[in-house]
Amino acid sequence: MRFCHGFNVPPTPRQVPMRHQMITLSVRQNLDGEEELNGNVPSSKCSERCPDYPSFAFPYRGRKNGRRAKVRVKRKGSTGDEDTTVTDAPEWVYKMAAELPLEPGLFLDVGESARRTRLLNSRSYASPSCFTLANMTAPPSLADLDCEPPTKFETFWISTPARLLALVSSIWSFPFIIETLNKFVTLSPEKLQEIAASFGPGISIIYGTFVSLTLSVLYNRQQFIQDGVAQESAFLTLICRNLLTLFGNDKELAVEAAQTVADQVRILVKESRGSELTLLMYSDPYSRMLELVSLKESMVMAERGGELGGHSNILASCRDILNDLVQLRAKRLSNEALSLPPTHFFVLTTLTMLILLGYCVATLPTVGPDGEPSFVSSVLFGVLFTVYIFFYSFTNDLNNPFEGVYQIRRSSAASHLLEIKWLLVNHGVVGGEVDFEEVEEQANGDVRIRSPGLGDLWFEKEDIYLS
Repeated sequence: MRFCHGFNVPPTPRQVPMRHQMITLSVRQNLDGEEELNGNVPSSKCSERCPDYPSFAFPYRGRKNGRRAKVRVKRKGSTGDEDTTVTDAPEWVYKMAAELPLEPGLFLDVGESARRTRLLNSRSYASPSCFTLANMTAPPSLADLDCEPPTKFETFWISTPARLLALVSSIWSFPFIIETLNKFVTLSPEKLQEIAASFGPGISIIYGTFVSLTLSVLYNRQQFIQDGVAQESAFLTLICRNLLTLFGNDKELAVEAAQTVADQVRILVKESRGSELTLLMYSDPYSRMLELVSLKESMVMAERGGELGGHSNILASCRDILNDLVQLRAKRLSNEALSLPPTHFFVLTTLTMLILLGYCVATLPTVGPDGEPSFVSSVLFGVLFTVYIFFYSFTNDLNNPFEGVYQIRRSSAASHLLEIKWLLVNHGVVGGEVDFEEVEEQANGDVRIRSPGLGDLWFEKEDIYLS
């Protein structure tokens, strides 16, 4: 087995000559306190790899449980830096969330929980360990297609102890519930049966409709995400090969195109949905690929007097594939956002409680003189309660397609992404020049962002934000 020279030692951040203008972007305040955008073009056209976006644009990135960052900003008319905290809860709450295997949405506000279900911090369409520097030259295998196994906490709800716990606790608590209702319900048994007969069917119909809607949304979401990412990764493999063919005689452009493909692979493997949305606004990889294709087209036409010759087919193919990739990504990002909000589960819980309350009310006329319900009634209540708990846990698990028991099948997408890695590592032109690592911001806080169509944009820390 042959590996390209250069990957005996893991690749390091490098200086890649870029054929784009670098624009220095600075936001300053004028005498009236209004922000002005200033830009200039320096003489140097050579820049190293850039971060995906400024860290202030996505403060949730890299923080446990999606906790927000503290950002210090300059306020209009202030004499100094004003510290504005945008966290949603005290420090001890987040500390407890980090120590417990629970979702912070259980005890934080609904908006915070809904935001987390859409950022998908745990999203990964392939095993991230396969794309680290230490495993760059490791040959892919079938085992690499396996997703990360769920934790014991995530699978506890399907275990026998969890079901027994729900069953026994509900059977044990049922007599206390009946005893409490007996103190407040003073209607005759005939009236109670009449109320239960009119109350139960209506709630059951609403509950059945709601359950059907819940399962339809969640199953369709998983199917759409799975199909969409499989197609997108297949097209990404195809555009990678076309770009390497197109730039085969120009190593600088070939390395830049290959690194752009590697950046998109990294986004699918290691980054969250929120991170991808922020990257799309600042430095969209597909737009960068299209910019490179346009650059190559203009170079060929300049060399051949306005003729494309044999490059016309591959240039048209690259544009068609990129057009399909943009549409597939848009659909995938839209489907990823179709998670059910916490309000949906609150309504589901409320309907469940109403059905259980209806069963308890219907049981009151059968209570003996001692006020104790029959053992059969307690067992039926326990079974009903256990089924509802099991269904709630099932839908909650299904709501996150990248965690828990019911995850999307990513073997098709992972195989294409690993194919891209294997191609880039062993390619004769770009082998040893490309990696799947994130580029960090500079130590001084200044950020250079490569935006398609704009060149390199420079954000100055002292004028944008202070950390």
